[in-house]
Amino acid sequence: MDYLKIQAPVRPLLKTAERILSSHIGSRVRLIAELRDHTPVGKGKKVRATFLFLLDGIVREGHGRYGREEDGLPLLGAAIEMLHLSSLVHDDIVDNSSWRRGEKTPNHHFGDYLSVLWGDFLFITAVRMLSRAGRDAAVAMLAGASRQMIEGQILEFANSFNYGISSRTYYDIIRRKTSSLFAGIAELATSRRGMAARRAEEFRRFGQDFGMIFQISDDLLDIFSQRSGKGRFQDLKEGKVTLPYILLIEGGALPLMRKFEQTGPGPLLERCRSLGIKEQSLAIVDRYHRRCSRFLRAFPPSPCRDSLESLLEFVSYREY
Repeated sequence: MDYLKIQAPVRPLLKTAERILSSHIGSRVRLIAELRDHTPVGKGKKVRATFLFLLDGIVREGHGRYGREEDGLPLLGAAIEMLHLSSLVHDDIVDNSSWRRGEKTPNHHFGDYLSVLWGDFLFITAVRMLSRAGRDAAVAMLAGASRQMIEGQILEFANSFNYGISSRTYYDIIRRKTSSLFAGIAELATSRRGMAARRAEEFRRFGQDFGMIFQISDDLLDIFSQRSGKGRFQDLKEGKVTLPYILLIEGGALPLMRKFEQTGPGPLLERCRSLGIKEQSLAIVDRYHRRCSRFLRAFPPSPCRDSLESLLEFVSYREY
């Protein structure tokens, strides 16, 4: 699936958002410029900004004008991407990761101390951008989503190497750490248009389901993708017991997981295939996917709706 084609209806908005993002990550402090050079500001799929712009497109009357620079939509997208970038910097510190999107991470180059400050700088900059623009609803969304993201990370840490973790706890973790931001973005799209509370809740649920798909798909990439930009079975090495590993444990593969360092990935990958771990996980993705599809089919056909449907397919079954 051509991801650039998915973004086509909102490409002008994305380009403006990328310019705003780059222009705000600057300082007279020389070291900040060096930190920026080692942060993938211009890379990544910009899924969250794309999601916002496409959602705004389907609720906008006429479906022909997908946002104007003067309505502040690119600024919202830039701030959301900056918040996400901040979370990636912090994630790499927590995970002790040296690679992100095929490049060495800031904590590899500068160590944890400076990288923590850099992640904080990005987060505060995102909030400052919106505050100065008078975007109180967006600031509230970012604050609420950030709180839930941190709660999710702490809950995940509390369950490190917990091979008895329940699927219910796993879903709670990803609902907080990943899905909360997509739900907030969807709710923000409705608040810009003054939608009724019931309709806004439908959008929020759509965003939450979309985020659940995104994270389960990401957890599958850890095992089955050779194009994800990080080593396979990295979650297992870091003690993150995700859905595929919960299913492996239910299938009696815990002894293999414990011997991973000695045996390498081969035997565990073979067990994944024999147990149909990918297929079992995708069956769960499909449940969320069906709800998301029903939500989108309620809107009249338009370039933005078509792209959202394609984005849903891409996120659900991606290989990178």
